Amino acid sequence: MKLIPIMGAVIALVLAFSYLIEDYQKRLDNNKSSLISIVKFSPPSILFLCLTILQLHIYAEISNEMKFFPFLYGIHIPIIFLIGPISYIFFEELSGQNFYKIRFLHYLPFVLSIFYLCFYKFNDFTMANLKIHNHELENSSDSILVLLGIGVLSIFVYILSILMRVVRWKLQSSGSIESSFRPFIFLLIYSLFVMILFVLAQWAYMELFIPACFGLTLLLFVIILLKLNDKGYLNRFKTEFLDARYKESRVKGIDVPYVLQRLDGLMNLERLYLNDQLTLVNVANRLDITSHQLSEILNTKLGSSFRNYINKFRLLEAAKLLLERREMTIIAIMYASGFNSKSSFHKLFQNRFGLSPQNYREKFKEKNI
Repeated sequence: MKLIPIMGAVIALVLAFSYLIEDYQKRLDNNKSSLISIVKFSPPSILFLCLTILQLHIYAEISNEMKFFPFLYGIHIPIIFLIGPISYIFFEELSGQNFYKIRFLHYLPFVLSIFYLCFYKFNDFTMANLKIHNHELENSSDSILVLLGIGVLSIFVYILSILMRVVRWKLQSSGSIESSFRPFIFLLIYSLFVMILFVLAQWAYMELFIPACFGLTLLLFVIILLKLNDKGYLNRFKTEFLDARYKESRVKGIDVPYVLQRLDGLMNLERLYLNDQLTLVNVANRLDITSHQLSEILNTKLGSSFRNYINKFRLLEAAKLLLERREMTIIAIMYASGFNSKSSFHKLFQNRFGLSPQNYREKFKEKNI
């Protein structure tokens, strides 16, 4: 049973590296591949790394291995205070918000807990004062126990606030968004249950640590299964949350940044451009604005007409298929990319890449061999 935290730590570490690699690839594509930019834009990596450290610390406590690393005792306190804000940031990013808008006040408990550990309780974390036995921190000061309890409660509050927001979005919306809202609400409720176990273990009954760790490990296992086995679900989940958030913002009128963000989601996540019958009106209806408003936003903010904007995605799709699907004919690729005119496709492709589709495939043939 003591290995449960180790299993949870391994799963959390895999998730952390998975998101880090994804973000690195995104930064690389945007010519922003520095380490600072990766950490800056990777709240999920930070979140799962925090959970890794927390699980390892729990294992060290319940297995009495902390005696070998006494200087590390207490490192989980600031980590606990960081998990709540980072979880909220992860949710904000997932639902289409810029996470820079979260205030520094959310991180204040994390910063203060570090100062507390470094300057006021350093002597309390030496093995001369530390005895960990039978899952009890026998000589830990009351202030440490209070800090731990408050930290776990803070995570509970953040998750509860996310749950309340998701429930409100669901009640305000209907139709397709229900397909991913229900399982997400279930995961949030389950997360709250796990946090309750940790609170009870910290303040009332220490033997609940093992069930709480098992619950957390199971939650991480479900997350990694969703990430590895059903990427389409996660994309649909993000799309529907963007829809819900966008509709919520509509009460204050048209929000151009949200329109552009939703438009980007419709293209990159739902890939509407593959529909050769796609029109300005169709897309405008999905964005809950008029076709005139969408046309004006594209012209003023992106400097592009609707047709040029859509063709940009179609041409990139065609170029990708030319290299990855060599068994497909040029005509098949043309239709698969959303074009319905051979002459138009060849002309646009020549203008975009400086080569005909056939010459483009031949030129980069060696790349995919």
